[in-house]
Amino acid sequence: MNKVKQNKITFSLILLSIVVTFSSLTVLSLPVLFNYESKVTQIEKNFYKNFKIHLNTSGKVSYKPFPKPHLLVENASISLEPDKKKDDLIVTSNLKIYISLRDLYLRSFNNFISAEISNSNLNIKISDLKDIRNHLYKMVNKQIILNNCKLFIRNSSGEVVLISPLKKVNYLINNKTKIKTFKIDAKIFGLNFVSEWKRSYENSNISSLNINLANPTIEIKNIFKFDKNNFDGQVEIDYLQDKLKYNIDFYEDLINISSPNKENTNFNIEGLIKLKPFYSEMELTIKERKIQNIIDNILVHLLLYDENYLGNINGILKIKFNELSNKLIKSGEINFTIKEKQINLERATFNLEKIGSINTEISFAEQQGDIIFLSKNHLKIENHIEFAKTFQVGTKKIKNIENIYFDIEKNIGKNDFTISNVKLNNLENDEKTKEIFMVENIQNLRLIIRKLID
Repeated sequence: MNKVKQNKITFSLILLSIVVTFSSLTVLSLPVLFNYESKVTQIEKNFYKNFKIHLNTSGKVSYKPFPKPHLLVENASISLEPDKKKDDLIVTSNLKIYISLRDLYLRSFNNFISAEISNSNLNIKISDLKDIRNHLYKMVNKQIILNNCKLFIRNSSGEVVLISPLKKVNYLINNKTKIKTFKIDAKIFGLNFVSEWKRSYENSNISSLNINLANPTIEIKNIFKFDKNNFDGQVEIDYLQDKLKYNIDFYEDLINISSPNKENTNFNIEGLIKLKPFYSEMELTIKERKIQNIIDNILVHLLLYDENYLGNINGILKIKFNELSNKLIKSGEINFTIKEKQINLERATFNLEKIGSINTEISFAEQQGDIIFLSKNHLKIENHIEFAKTFQVGTKKIKNIENIYFDIEKNIGKNDFTISNVKLNNLENDEKTKEIFMVENIQNLRLIIRKLID
């Protein structure tokens, strides 16, 4: 290498070192050279310009060079609306506004890169959800990040109805793909989940929302399509061996929900929801399930509930059961009415295949920390020969019995149950009907039936 070329390289390295050193010293000395609190009004104005969110500051504003240049606002309130009468969504002492070095040098504060809020509380009223949706669909904003925050959702009275710790929220528009995303890594009701909403500006009337829950593993995929006043949606749910799919059609104040693939799904829904005033007529068909799972996981939540969660829900709910995994009961139907924050069981009927039908009254009770399933039942025998075959009793012994009345009691989470208050044709003159019988399996039940009828 000749001397001239070597001198050029040396000079370039020296010049580069001077520029880097000078820039670093300038960036590090900016807090001394400039009073950022004098630019609060400009910062607030440009915060809305960049993020479409209103910012009010009343504390110290300082510059921090690490880990990358940003302004630290130590007392800030954030809202979607400029209306001072509305409560702020966020009040934080840790708002970081990341800014380019060019803007720092020029002291213009026009172009912010991103905003980050950490260790703060979000207070959202249900009435705020419309404003949040409008921001998602109508606003063009730069990246907003939330770290280790906590979400409080409140009703119209200000009471907290839901608390969700937020590990991370990332809300941004990818300038290359033209896709807006809103990703949440959080926890709800003790379940960890990741939610990601997406919308492409190249096909702006379609958006998607995917939710993944861990332990249990549940994946929910949603696709929404908007066309003026009409809204169409498709929901897919993957849970263990179940793959559920529903179509949603929303026009004006009516929502139709249907299952497009009834043959291949175990939970099918057909229903209509009217929004003004709110009223619904829903029919849920459940297939290929064990009765104890239906009792433990569905009925208990419908009949043991918090009235505050029902709000203004009114309507009719029918639950039908087909192809049940049970030796005796293969189908049935339970009808509920929901009115004035009450869920009432109107009728419950189950079919014993080829034998007859059972009318039942269902309730739940809490005893010493346990939840108990209780039912009063009336079996109407329609085929005595099939009854005799199923329970292995003599036809002559059963031919004069038309009705059997009995009570069932079962602890939630357990498979065995007790039968008591058994009456044959509503007669109480047999001492055996006063006994309490423990049922563990179908063979055990056959022995009990034979003992009662003999």
